Amino acid sequence: MNSCIEWIDDNQSRFIELSDQIWNFAELGLFEYESSKLLMEILEIEGFTIEREVASMPTAFIATFGSGKPIIAILGEYDALPGLSQDKIPRKQPINKDMPGHGCGHNLFGVACLTAVLAIKEKIKNEELTGTIKFYGCPAEENANGKGWMVKEGLFDDVDISLTWHPSDANSVVSFNFQAIIDVLFKFQGQTAHAAGDPFNGRSALDAVELMNVGCNYLREHIIPDARLHYIITKGGKAPNIVPEEAEVWYFVRAPRFEQVNDLYRRVLKVANGAAMMTETSLEPMILGGASNMLPNETLEELLHRKMTEVKPPIYSDEEIAFANEIRSTFPENYFDNALTIYPQEIRELTEQFRENPLNNIVYPIFGRGITLGGSTDVGDVTWVTPTAQFVTACSTFGTPGHSWQMVAHCGMSIGHKGMFYAAKVLAEATEELMTNPELVTKAKQEFQERISKTPYESLLPKMSSPPIEHFRQIYDNI
Repeated sequence: MNSCIEWIDDNQSRFIELSDQIWNFAELGLFEYESSKLLMEILEIEGFTIEREVASMPTAFIATFGSGKPIIAILGEYDALPGLSQDKIPRKQPINKDMPGHGCGHNLFGVACLTAVLAIKEKIKNEELTGTIKFYGCPAEENANGKGWMVKEGLFDDVDISLTWHPSDANSVVSFNFQAIIDVLFKFQGQTAHAAGDPFNGRSALDAVELMNVGCNYLREHIIPDARLHYIITKGGKAPNIVPEEAEVWYFVRAPRFEQVNDLYRRVLKVANGAAMMTETSLEPMILGGASNMLPNETLEELLHRKMTEVKPPIYSDEEIAFANEIRSTFPENYFDNALTIYPQEIRELTEQFRENPLNNIVYPIFGRGITLGGSTDVGDVTWVTPTAQFVTACSTFGTPGHSWQMVAHCGMSIGHKGMFYAAKVLAEATEELMTNPELVTKAKQEFQERISKTPYESLLPKMSSPPIEHFRQIYDNI
């Protein structure tokens, strides 16, 4: 058989079509029925054994090919984001206003992982590699932290190594830490009344929500600088002249480590209980998801970086550069400098070239160790149960904000496709080396054991709980 890279090059049109199909589906987390079905159908045709609806999530699955050790897991996602419908053009133009769109590039994400897995499968089938390859179909990264529920069910217990990637505006191994997060809904129950005729008989659940938010905004002054609190009111009443008997506020509580986020959540819960006491309402907190911070594995990071430099980033056409420049004209005035705020000085200097060239065509040196970003990822939970590493590839103009219409546009056209294939090749090449170099697997596992021994893992999800599918259905119905 040819190399994995040659196999991927020979099959590009097939995977572009697949990525575009999922881009068009643009399904929200936990409800990616068409996207997951399409991926499973392909894997089943290719001879994989499929475990469906794992971890009580209808769109979660595990596909397995091969036998024996090592067992390598590739983690794929395919959920979209609400309200980001956008055509594949460099100006804002929704296809269906207020409908979802792939503003984080997960149509590319899942398909790149699938492409890599199928390339490895061919080598196992032809007896050029020995071991087991697993594709983890991971739903709801954007909302319910799907991988956390999979970890909670022990679905990674037999895995030796996990690898993954993510679309971005640059090419780099991800060695940053991400925030641990508790995703929680606070539901207040009061008593309705006529807001003008007999307000004294009412107990406003909305008052409780507002008092909670005021309290948490005061709490911000007294939390560690890297922690984050964000919220939206998901239910606030029916009409101004009716005292709201039900109200809800949805919070993301974040901190750099899972023990810190547990402590911050404890304090937020006190504020919520205080708001309920002040308004004589009742409170029901509902944890919707949770994800841990990242446990790094430098052995695997160095492997991925080496493969990124060997494979080399794509070359862009004049049409793609023109598309990127037009997208760039839609960014805020100081977007470029703002995009550099997390970078150390030597990386900023390297990045200066992208003031003139809108597309990142280099591989950054590994950086970010010891730095915590503001966002979160459910990959964090996987890193605590098996050696794991991830990287990003440029699928958009440098400086493109995540979760934006600009990202949606890129991910449906050739710039996104090129980043997708670059990622697939890196994943396949790294997996092939892990399957032929047992010493490397041992080294990564030894590093993992040393790190995990210092801080035992504790899931942020309640023990007797399951993914809140019906609750998210109600949220989406109200969007």
